[in-house]
Amino acid sequence: MTNSALDKKFLEMMERRPRLLIRLLGLVKKDLDIRLTEKMQAAGYGDFKIGDMVLLANILPEGTINNELAKKARITKQAMSKVVKNLVNTGFIYTRKHETDNRATVICLTDKGKELLIDAYAQIEEIQQYYVGIIGEQDAEVLRDILYRLVVEIHPQAVGK
Repeated sequence: MTNSALDKKFLEMMERRPRLLIRLLGLVKKDLDIRLTEKMQAAGYGDFKIGDMVLLANILPEGTINNELAKKARITKQAMSKVVKNLVNTGFIYTRKHETDNRATVICLTDKGKELLIDAYAQIEEIQQYYVGIIGEQDAEVLRDILYRLVVEIHPQAVGK
């Protein structure tokens, strides 16, 4: 391929880049992460890390087995162990042995962890309303439906299917 042909292909790709779905989703996710982190830290959660939410948000009220939590959070068991250690140290979760499976650990939210999730949910609602204010309720509902269909297909366990 000559340089002019390569350059032409490259420029065509660069023209399409601003509307790439993966790029747009990534930018919105980054904005959400920054806004949520700022709001949670302003609300008094100085030890809040956005990366912890992937684990916290997947803990069931009765607790969740470590391996199941890693699957739900879509992280490795090794990465989960690191996050669990951090969250135990900050007082958001505690662990206990499984009643019937000695190999399994059950991860549970502490009251502090429950408060954090309740507060985070309220902040997320505010952020969502900000986004809805930009695109309107009708488009926001269409976007929810489209993203839900995508998630059902690519990550069905996240929606209980």
